[in-house]
Amino acid sequence: MGEKSNSSERWLTAHHDPLASLYTFGSCMALADLHGDGDSKLIIADLGTGAYNMKLKVYKGTNLISENTLIDLPTGVITFHMDTTEPRVPGQFGSAPQNSNVKKILKNLCGCGIWELHLHLQKLKAILQTLEVNPTEFDAWNQARDELLDVSMLYEILDSLRQEVGECVLTTRSQRFLMCHDHASQLTFLEQHKGFLLKRQTVVTCFSTLKKSHAEDDAISCLVLGTESANIFILDPEAFTILNSYNDSGGASNPPG
Repeated sequence: MGEKSNSSERWLTAHHDPLASLYTFGSCMALADLHGDGDSKLIIADLGTGAYNMKLKVYKGTNLISENTLIDLPTGVITFHMDTTEPRVPGQFGSAPQNSNVKKILKNLCGCGIWELHLHLQKLKAILQTLEVNPTEFDAWNQARDELLDVSMLYEILDSLRQEVGECVLTTRSQRFLMCHDHASQLTFLEQHKGFLLKRQTVVTCFSTLKKSHAEDDAISCLVLGTESANIFILDPEAFTILNSYNDSGGASNPPG
């Protein structure tokens, strides 16, 4: 018992605030010198309730110095240097996929405020474009829409396709339809969704950085995005164009012209 007590006394509680009300994960926190003054600030993407009240918060020490509303649930936060301008102030990237719609939050922390880089936002949306829908899946939904297939046959075709190609290749609509296990819920789902165009979209699930040409801490870094569709994109830090991309088999593909 004495040994256990001595071990616990080696640790100090630097700060404890039971009323902070922060709901976040390790991937949604980062340290960065936002003003080039040598003082690192703590950046936290707060998930709020999980449905609303999401915030991007910046702490200096234990004091909250900045708070901005996020439009969607964040996947994470990362800081990196995008250029060589002085003072050396890093940019900050956050990704927020929800409901299978690709929504990106790209913000550059500069001075005392935060401003959205709308141009880069549009470029990221272009990179994460709609994926090709499996032809069998596409035909099945079209026939169900035209009442050439009943709901039970639609379920059977999609379930067979899931076993053949894997669930991740199917659209979100088909994945959710296959979660309906009774006839009534399947029929309700079909009636609600059959009139909409079938799309297969991807979302960013993880991201990191890769030094572009130098290994120094404040050297320019490329942003590396991993998507739900098993693709990896390496982006140019300034133009936000694709430098290279990889698929799930690990093979490189040529960047688009």
